[in-house]
Amino acid sequence: MDEIKLQIKGREKDTYAIHYSCDGFYNGGAYAPAICSIVLVNYSTKALHTFALNNYIVQGKSLMESEQQLLKDFIDFYKNLNNPLFVHWNMDGLEFGFNAIRARAENFGLYDFDLTKIKDYNLCTVFHTNLITSLEQNNCKRVTVLYGKDEASCFNKRAFEMVKMSTEGKAVGLIDLFEKYISNDLVDDDDNYIY
Repeated sequence: MDEIKLQIKGREKDTYAIHYSCDGFYNGGAYAPAICSIVLVNYSTKALHTFALNNYIVQGKSLMESEQQLLKDFIDFYKNLNNPLFVHWNMDGLEFGFNAIRARAENFGLYDFDLTKIKDYNLCTVFHTNLITSLEQNNCKRVTVLYGKDEASCFNKRAFEMVKMSTEGKAVGLIDLFEKYISNDLVDDDDNYIY
C-alpha cells in the first residue's frame, strides 16, 4: 500500500478509476468485442468522464458509427492526459480491459491507443472476492451496478443506457474503494483481504 500512496502523492489530479463494458470477452483474435461504454472518474475532482454508445445513438448515429465515435473520443481524451495512473479492476489481462479496447479501436482503423503509456494499479490484487462483493462489503456499491452477464444481456437487448449506468456505478465504486484502501478504511476481514 505504501508504494501506491507514493505513486499518487502529488498526482491525485492525474489518477483515474476506469471501467468499461462490452458485449463479450476478447479471445485475442482479429475481431474484438463491441465496446458499450468506458467510464473514468478522477480521484481528485470526482469528475465523471463517460464514453457510451447511447450518448452517440441519440445524436442520430448508427450503432457502428456510435461505437467508432465513442472509441475516437476516448482515445483523444486519453492522449490529452498527463501521464495518468489508472486504478481498475482486472483490466490488464490479455483478453479483456485495455487490450480489448485497443483491439476494438484497431478494428475501426484507430491505431493510436498506446498501451505503453499506461501506468496502472489493479485493485483486484488487494481482494479475494469479486468486484461486486468487494463493493458491497465496503458500502461502495451503487444500485445501478449489474453483473457482467446482466450487462451483456442488456447490450443484446440494446438497453445501452442500463449498461452505461452500471459501468458508471462500477467506476464510481472503484474510486470509493480506492479511497478506503488508501486511508486504511476497508472492512477488516482477514479472510477476504490481502494487505
